[in-house]
Amino acid sequence: MSINEKAQLLATKNHEVVITMSGGSLDDTIGKIFTMLKKQVYSDFNLPIVHMDTQEVYLENIDIVEKKETFLFFFMPRIKQYFTVTARIVLTVKYLDLKKEDN
Repeated sequence: MSINEKAQLLATKNHEVVITMSGGSLDDTIGKIFTMLKKQVYSDFNLPIVHMDTQEVYLENIDIVEKKETFLFFFMPRIKQYFTVTARIVLTVKYLDLKKEDN
């Protein structure tokens, strides 16, 4: 691979990612989505990423499952909620296009 020293390597691309995560609260689940988002974008590009800017966020699907829990089968009943969220996120990604100069 030869890279021309004076070549412009910075490229910009709009990228869309769909991620589904689960958690004990809506805030926790959305936090997990954005943690996974960074890993997913790095995996998709496999190039040095300079900057990621979120343009649009759509919550495509939110599933809430309620489960009744008790202590010793009878005492202190409570209802716990579990969330599964599918989000579609549109990003603008600035990266170094090192493959542009491949020969």
